[in-house]
Amino acid sequence: MSLDVPFLRSFFRAVTDRPIEFDDGEPSTYVRLYDSPALAPHDPVEMLARPIEFALGSSVQLFSGFRGSGKSTELRRLRQRLLQQGYKVVLCDIEDYLNLSQNVDVSDFLMALAGAFGEGLRAQGYLSGDPAEENYWDRLVVFLKDTEIRIPEVGAGGLLKASLKSDPSFRQKLQERMAGHLGALVESIRTFFSSCIQRIKKKFGQDTEVVLLVDSMEHIRGTSTNAVGVQDSVINLFTSHSDKLQFADLHVVYTIPPYLKVLYQNLGTLYAPGGVFVLPTLKIRNKEGSEVFQPGLDLMEKLISRRGDWRKLLGDNRQTLDEISKLSGGHLRDFLRLFAEIIRRADKLPVPDATLQAAISQVRSEFLPIADKDAIWLSKIAATHSVALPDNKDLHDLARYLDTHLALCYRNGDEWYDVHPLVRDVVLNQAKALTPAPAKP
Repeated sequence: MSLDVPFLRSFFRAVTDRPIEFDDGEPSTYVRLYDSPALAPHDPVEMLARPIEFALGSSVQLFSGFRGSGKSTELRRLRQRLLQQGYKVVLCDIEDYLNLSQNVDVSDFLMALAGAFGEGLRAQGYLSGDPAEENYWDRLVVFLKDTEIRIPEVGAGGLLKASLKSDPSFRQKLQERMAGHLGALVESIRTFFSSCIQRIKKKFGQDTEVVLLVDSMEHIRGTSTNAVGVQDSVINLFTSHSDKLQFADLHVVYTIPPYLKVLYQNLGTLYAPGGVFVLPTLKIRNKEGSEVFQPGLDLMEKLISRRGDWRKLLGDNRQTLDEISKLSGGHLRDFLRLFAEIIRRADKLPVPDATLQAAISQVRSEFLPIADKDAIWLSKIAATHSVALPDNKDLHDLARYLDTHLALCYRNGDEWYDVHPLVRDVVLNQAKALTPAPAKP
C-alpha cells in the first residue's frame, strides 16, 4: 500500500498523549477500562465520587497512579459526573502555578492552591462580581504587607503569581519569610476559601456543594541532584500538613505521585474517610507471566481502534498488535508512545517489521542505561512480584523505579509488581551477568 500521509497525520495526532475531555458527554476516543471486574475491581470515578456524594459538606481524597495511566482523563470524567448532579466543580492544574522540579513547601503550595481556586471559579462563571473578591493574588499582597513580610520583589498580584512559579530564588525567599507566619497564612487562606464558597451558596442555593480537583501533583519529580529532597518535601506536605489541606464546606481530590504511598505507609488514615485510591496499570498478562490476559489485550485493541485503523498501519495480524500491547506492560502512555514512534517512522503501509523493531528499540532506549545495583534489585522484583525492599533506606530508589515506570504496579485482588516488559530481559540478563558463579566443589 502506498504511503497515506493524511492517515498517518491523523493517527499520530490521535495517539498524542493528552487528557480526554468530557464537556459534551463521553467522547468516542474514550474506552471504559474499568467496567469489567476481571480487569479492575472498582471504577475509579465511582470510588472517588462516593465520598463526595456521601459525605456531608466536605471531604478530602488522594488519587494516585503512574504518570500517563489516565488519572487526568478520569478526573475529567469525575467532573462531568458531578456537574450533572449539580455540584460546582473547579479542576485546576497545579503545574500552572508551581515548578514541580523543586521542593514543595506547604506555604507556596497553599498559595498556589488558593490562586488556582479563585481563578477557576471565575473561569467557570460561578463567581463574576468584584474581581478583588475572587483574586487571591491581590489578597496575598495585602497579607504580606499587613504581616510585615517584606519582600522587595513583590508588586502586583499577577507578578507574585508568575514569580512563584518561574523564579526559584524568589520562591525560596518567600518560603523563608513565611516560615514564622504559617499559622496566619493558613487562616487567611481558609478565610478566602470560605468567603468564595459562601458567595457560591448565596448565588446558587445553600445546598450547593463545591468540589476542587487538583491535577498534576504526580508530575513532581526532582533532578538528579535534588530528587530525594523533592520526594521528602512531598511526603512532608501530605503527612505533616495533612490538616492544612482540608477545608470546611469543600470536597477536594489531590492527585499524588505513586511513590508517596510507598514512602509513607498507611497514608489513607490521614485522609479518612476518603483515603487513597490507586489507579493500577492495566493487566495484560497473568502474574506468573506464562499466560496472556486476553480481556486486557482486547481492551488495548479497542483503545487503539478508537484512535485509528491499526490494521492499515500494522497489517491485518492481531498478533503484531498484541505484542505491542504486551511490551507496553499495560501502561497506556507507553502503549500510545510505541504507536507514535511507529507512525513517525512509517515509509510504507503496512509498516515492515524493521520499522516496528526500530520504534520498539527507540522507546526501550529511553529507559536505559540501568545501573548494576538497580538491575539486581529489579530482577528480584521480577522474580517475586513484590517490591523486594532490602531496607527502608532504599525507599527513595524504589520510588524512582515507580516514577520512571521501570517497575509497574498491578492489582487484581492483591497488589503485585513487575519490571516493565520493554526492559525486563535487559534487567534479567544484566543481573545474571553480575551474579557470581557458584563455587565448584
